[in-house]
Amino acid sequence: MSEEKEKEGDYRGASDYLNKAALIKWEEKELRPAINYFHQSLQFNKKVDNQSGMYGIYSNLAMIYADLSKYDSSLYFFKKTLEGRRKSSENVTIISSLINISVVLNNLQRYDESAKFLKEALNLAQEMNDVAQMRSCYGMLAETYQKSGNDEQKTYYFNLYKSFNELLQKRKIEKVETELDKEKLKAEILALQKQKVDLELINKSLELEQKTEVVENQQDSLGQLTSKYTKQELAIQLLQEKANAERAENLQRIQEQEALTRTAILIAFFILVVTGLVFFFYIRTREKNKDLALQRNQLQEQAVLLEEQQEQLEAQKSIVEKQRDKLEVSNGVKDKLFSIISHDLRTPFTSVNGYLTLIRYGALTLEEVTTLAAEVKISVDHHLETLNNVLEWSKAQMQGLSPKPEKIVLNEIAQNQQKFFKSLAESKEIEIINKININTKAFADPNQIDVILRNLVGNALKFTPKEGKITVFSVIKDDSVVVSVTDTGIGMSKENLNKLFKEGKHFTTQGTNNEAGTGLGLLLCKDFVEANGGKINVESQLGKGTSFIFDLPLGN
Repeated sequence: MSEEKEKEGDYRGASDYLNKAALIKWEEKELRPAINYFHQSLQFNKKVDNQSGMYGIYSNLAMIYADLSKYDSSLYFFKKTLEGRRKSSENVTIISSLINISVVLNNLQRYDESAKFLKEALNLAQEMNDVAQMRSCYGMLAETYQKSGNDEQKTYYFNLYKSFNELLQKRKIEKVETELDKEKLKAEILALQKQKVDLELINKSLELEQKTEVVENQQDSLGQLTSKYTKQELAIQLLQEKANAERAENLQRIQEQEALTRTAILIAFFILVVTGLVFFFYIRTREKNKDLALQRNQLQEQAVLLEEQQEQLEAQKSIVEKQRDKLEVSNGVKDKLFSIISHDLRTPFTSVNGYLTLIRYGALTLEEVTTLAAEVKISVDHHLETLNNVLEWSKAQMQGLSPKPEKIVLNEIAQNQQKFFKSLAESKEIEIINKININTKAFADPNQIDVILRNLVGNALKFTPKEGKITVFSVIKDDSVVVSVTDTGIGMSKENLNKLFKEGKHFTTQGTNNEAGTGLGLLLCKDFVEANGGKINVESQLGKGTSFIFDLPLGN
């Protein structure tokens, strides 16, 4: 039939047939066919710009998609429905749409958005002074905040829900009592009416008895008159008796009318008193409701104001705490930096200055100058490394770690370290071996990985005696490349192992040639490895050597 209507150009008729088919399928729980029919009907409504039909279908589609747990689609169609409700400016239907949207958002766990729509519905219900809708909004807000884990807001709205529920129950009781009063009044009126009917029956019975008595008396009188008087006298006597009977009947009728008038006045007075009482209680209840609504609005305004003030205080507190944390970090960096500069860097340069002073004034022989020059070179190289670590550490602490990862060849970085430490290794007769496969690639920041290997190889050189070995090795494991720097040095005790990589517990140890350090190198290694998505650990035994092992994301 819809196709025939479409051919005739009757799009509204076609839409109606499709709508009915969709509703039948929906009732039979065949939701997919129902959705198809609704969508076809929607297209016909769009052709004739049938706004009410379109928004009705939007609402049906939203509910069907909710039944199918397709909440994103349901949310879309409920929002389309809300657009139409807003155009019609019917607050009752707008509130219904807002509540439907909030239910779907709760299913999507988008609780903040759900609360926003519920609060809009609450405002509309307050404008209408619709206590039942306000109760519903408070209840749903309490449920929404419970699901989001906001116990404070949940308690606040649940208390309002409980108060409004009690108010509605009280109103229902008052309404029932009013209905009972009305029924009682009706019963009393019916009783009065029954009394009136009974009085009328009694009066009529008395009237009948009186008339019967009159007739009997007339018959007796007639017999007496027949025997005593002439026909003329009998006629006169009959006329007189008839007049007396009529006067008695009129008198009785007047008395009955007076009784009925008194009864009607009593009933009217009773109805007037009852009506006055009902009107008095209605006015009194309405005034109480107005006072209650005013107090409720004042409490809500105060609650909103307190909530806003609390949010402002929390925001200010958060800002102050962040500023305090930044200041503490900055002060810690400054104190540490000054300590290193005043102690670890000033001392070696004082020694170098002393050597240069002796050379300047010729206090040393050429052989002594040559020997000292080699020592000074080693010292300068070491403290240049220290200075680089200090600068890297200060930068990381002040600016944060922001790695720029890319594919890197680990073998090339290891070769750079071999070249960098060549002279120092030769002076201690230590062999640096690079066993990283030339095809092994990692996905990491090249500069930070360079700093990591430089510190680990340099650290191994300090604690490895003459004729020792340092091996840089890698192996691929799952989606990571594991790199190790192993030496044959003096090793570490368990006590010192437990102090490694811990902020505030770093320490320094003299190397095999009395090399000194700041203790920052290993902390830098830990920060840079973790910034690039890896972890670092150490294995060591006293007198047998140490292995530093870290992993990085694979760069394939």
